[in-house]
Amino acid sequence: MVPPLYAAVTLTAFLAAGPSTVWSGFRNGGNQSIQARSLPLHWSPTAGIAWKAELPGYGQSQPAVQKDRVFVTAAPGRKREHFLALALDPRTGREVWRQQLPATTPGDSHEMVGRAAPTPIAEGNALYLFFESGDLFRLATKDGRVEWHRPLFQEYGAFQNGHGLGCSPTHTREAVILLVDHQGPSYLIAVDKKSGKTLWKTPRPSRMSWTSPIVTRQNGREVVVVSSSGDVQGYDAGTGAELWKVDGVTGNHIPSPVAFGDQIIIGAAVPRGPRGGGTARTPAQSNMALRLTERDGRPIVDVVWEGKRAVCEYGSPTLHRGLIYSVNPTGVVFCVDAATGEEKYSERIDGPCWAPPVAAGDYVYFFCKNGMTTVVRAGPVFEKVGTNLLWEAGDAPTPKLDYTPPPRPMGAGGPGGRPGGGRPGGREGGRPGEGGDGARASYGPLDPCVYGVAGVDGAFFVRIGTHLFCVRGTDRSRR
Repeated sequence: MVPPLYAAVTLTAFLAAGPSTVWSGFRNGGNQSIQARSLPLHWSPTAGIAWKAELPGYGQSQPAVQKDRVFVTAAPGRKREHFLALALDPRTGREVWRQQLPATTPGDSHEMVGRAAPTPIAEGNALYLFFESGDLFRLATKDGRVEWHRPLFQEYGAFQNGHGLGCSPTHTREAVILLVDHQGPSYLIAVDKKSGKTLWKTPRPSRMSWTSPIVTRQNGREVVVVSSSGDVQGYDAGTGAELWKVDGVTGNHIPSPVAFGDQIIIGAAVPRGPRGGGTARTPAQSNMALRLTERDGRPIVDVVWEGKRAVCEYGSPTLHRGLIYSVNPTGVVFCVDAATGEEKYSERIDGPCWAPPVAAGDYVYFFCKNGMTTVVRAGPVFEKVGTNLLWEAGDAPTPKLDYTPPPRPMGAGGPGGRPGGGRPGGREGGRPGEGGDGARASYGPLDPCVYGVAGVDGAFFVRIGTHLFCVRGTDRSRR
């Protein structure tokens, strides 16, 4: 018998819900089911968009939000010799401060590599930022002052991955935790928040991966959960020691896991490279649920169910009110019961998504990369509430930046740079309800592309490469 999903609420789940004026970091702490109220339901390019700010560089990270600040990162220039951190006023989009940060290992800037891809963590007076150059910073949220800096790739070796780094940091009360999985010596590392010193560093096998770890609790112990290219592992958050492992997972090189209570939801995509053989699960089976438990006083994990059809793409799954929402490469939403794995529906929306779904109250929002947002009613029956546009066809904001030409044609490589885009009404985006067309849904056209979103009371902040939108809508949801 499967235990009730909501038997216990972990610290991570509580923090992810958090104050409704805060979006703490990547996926708001690990799951984009949020407590924000009065979120907009309808908007258009001419109504409901409060402001649009052009950013001084390209970025693929989500915004992080505190009450009076929206924090974004960007990578300017052809060689990414430095990065930018910016704080904006959430009411007006006005820049409050800007900090230029050195890149100790510069690299070419083009659509096949990550560009300011990791999302920062905003916590109290501190902002923690990680960049694909391997540079980890702590900044003061008030004025952007650098409080410490760690050049991890200079310290521990160059990052070997043709598409760059996509891992966003997670954290405990004491530490910032980073996953560095690549073709060189890989590792999971915890860095002290106050001093910037290494608390522990655990070696990992070499692999290609762009996932982000999460922190949850298991039998009173803080655990770091890593789902990455072939397996899922749990580590003691205080020491870095491996506690348990699930092998034979396929396609978990991009989507990140979700934790709630004693449950871990694993998302997986159909891999573009060679698949695991032997006893490896299929990508659909790898979209599964685990249960954290113990045996003889030792922490272990059980597989509760394996999936049947649902898969993810670049966006991780979102768990809301006992249901899992994920989007496949062609823009089909799967809704699955989190306790049993039973599929409730699969329906096509307005395009594929690289941002995970955002769920709040009675609604789930799918921010398609083509600038459309499909709103559906939360629940086991598909009910589309509406389609919203950030821009009209032919009037999309496009980058005005100078880039290095890519080393090979689009579609030839993996997802590290997260290329993609399309315009409402274009071939990829299609008319509302048509979705994408296979490979084109993943790899072209390039810009603009919706990479990430943050939701707080009354507003969404939507990130494309060179712009940030504040959406307040023409009406509001009532919870």
